[in-house]
Amino acid sequence: MGHARRPGGWSWLLLVVVLACAPGVPPAAPASAPAGARPVSSEVLPGGAPAATAPAAVPALVHVRIGSQFASTDVGHYLALERGYFQQEGLDVEFVSFANASEMIPALATERIEVGGIGGNPAMWNAVARGVRLKLVLDKGSARPGTGNTALVIRKDLYDAGRGQRLDDLRGLRIAITPPGKATTNAMPMDVGMQRVGASIDDVVIEPLPFPDMVPALANGSVDGAVIVEPFLSRVLRQGSAVRVATLDEMYPNFTIGLVGFSPEFYAQRSAAKGFVRAYIRAVRDYHAAISKPVGDADRAQVDEIIARYTRIDVATVREMAPVGLNPNGHFNLASLLHAYRWFRERGFIPEPVPEAVLAELWGLELVDEVLDALGRVPED
Repeated sequence: MGHARRPGGWSWLLLVVVLACAPGVPPAAPASAPAGARPVSSEVLPGGAPAATAPAAVPALVHVRIGSQFASTDVGHYLALERGYFQQEGLDVEFVSFANASEMIPALATERIEVGGIGGNPAMWNAVARGVRLKLVLDKGSARPGTGNTALVIRKDLYDAGRGQRLDDLRGLRIAITPPGKATTNAMPMDVGMQRVGASIDDVVIEPLPFPDMVPALANGSVDGAVIVEPFLSRVLRQGSAVRVATLDEMYPNFTIGLVGFSPEFYAQRSAAKGFVRAYIRAVRDYHAAISKPVGDADRAQVDEIIARYTRIDVATVREMAPVGLNPNGHFNLASLLHAYRWFRERGFIPEPVPEAVLAELWGLELVDEVLDALGRVPED
């Protein structure tokens, strides 16, 4: 069954401290036999007497450690565990907590975890340029139209006074963006949206702030706006300190923010890796089905409760949060990642280029396609 562990210190090297399960996460419900388990033999002995054979041994589960920040964008992992999909694929899943996605990169490269959430930011690109090897396999958060999980908000008093109501009216405003500021996958798509209306992210003063700190900063007026993610987006809107101006899916539709990365060794375990992809895609499709239903629906309520339990966000907030943008076929937007790479390179955030041969080996999309050939594809609109 799945369980979780959390590090005892700041370094990812201390991630070997193991807990019995993620806080508040009960053991997953019993699953059916793992793929490949053989049924009891019904061979008949000479003379018509059935053979008294023992059941075939069930193959050992493959242990998979998933690096997680326990955010709502990991809902595919949560549902795949809770609904027994990982177990059905012969996988024993363990969650390992990380403070940020950048810490997962060396953990994947050194096989300290098998799976992790990766952002297409300069930290990832610089690691790959230095020879760190990993595989980017699945979508873990894209700005799919209609999601709006991340948004630019402006302080309400400024907005009511007529400032910052449009992307071309932000000049001189102090906008909070997660550290280090411009070198992030929130700043880059915001710049794309601003350039479309004749403006630029260089028009604003960036205040590097973690998401939780943006909430009081907007309330006390120390920043004029923020590019903020759920659940903090819902909190500032609920408290009335900010107004939503543009969502990330409006600024850069289908931009991929987060990906599921595999360690090289786990990716090479083709059967287990395909099983993980299959379980994840099934779970993401469950998520799409649930969020299309009313809040009071039983399936929607179960998904909301699972997200709340793993993320420690209260259920009421989960219900009002904008949904996570996840591709139901598992694909990420490769063109948007390469666009971000060029954008960061042009601004000096990636000093050394990633060699073309290394870049070609970075993607694990063929593994997803192999799974979809058997599982089937669904419309992505």
